[in-house]
Amino acid sequence: MRITDGMRLNDSLASEARTSQQMYNLTQEASSGYKVNSPSDDPAAYASVVSLDSRIAVLQARSTAATDASSNLSTADDVLSSASNLLVQAKQTALEMANGTVDPATRAAAAQTIDGLTQSLLSIANTQGSNGYLFGGTATGSPPFDTTGNFVGNNGTTQIEVADGINAQTNVSGAAAFTAAGGRDVFADLQALSTALTSNDVPTITASIANLDSDNTQVVAAQVSAGTLTDRLQSSSTVTTNAIADDQTQLADTQDADVAQVYSEFEQSQTDYESALSVTKQILSLPTVLQS
Repeated sequence: MRITDGMRLNDSLASEARTSQQMYNLTQEASSGYKVNSPSDDPAAYASVVSLDSRIAVLQARSTAATDASSNLSTADDVLSSASNLLVQAKQTALEMANGTVDPATRAAAAQTIDGLTQSLLSIANTQGSNGYLFGGTATGSPPFDTTGNFVGNNGTTQIEVADGINAQTNVSGAAAFTAAGGRDVFADLQALSTALTSNDVPTITASIANLDSDNTQVVAAQVSAGTLTDRLQSSSTVTTNAIADDQTQLADTQDADVAQVYSEFEQSQTDYESALSVTKQILSLPTVLQS
């Protein structure tokens, strides 16, 4: 078959179009930094990019939630430690006031000390974290204890998803820490001690010492629970962080362009384009090209 000038012209124009498209694609890669920008670039790779992006977003959301929850539990751990210290002070006051040589006026003054410790403890029991009140169960929107120390929250647990189908608890039970649900009503015991001091009731003051020990034991148990839950969340957060890093590496391998290679290919495409353009000009300069 005779190859005419018209056929040569068509081939040259097609070559121009191909190299022009290549240059455009490479320019897009260079400007975006990605070798896969749309399904047409590489359907399989594009699907992998979409899947990895989605999975990374889920993992990052879990990581953020775990970090926030861990911070709240650490706060709970800290304030429960302070609560324990307050109960130790209350017990020490009770021990001193149980001494038979103490006069009624001194005991009455000590009642004010206990009242102050009670208010400090109430403030701790109503501590707020980043997502609401820490010790109210699932009722995080309002203080779990009223002004007299009555528990108005619930004993529900809050949770976050740390892996597919796996949840982790993110709160400590305020009911177990401060109410009879944990063994004793801490605020009632402090009020009983205050009343006994005011009325110079030595037997009740003496009995309060053992009660305060029990109160402290249940607060410490809640503190231990906070520490255990924090450790679990931190462990899961580490696993999630590693998974994010792995997925981001895989995403970069799939999506990111090799800049040096892109510029090398661009220069080659530019050379090919200029060559095709030169051929086209030569063919068009022939007087017979339009008649072929």
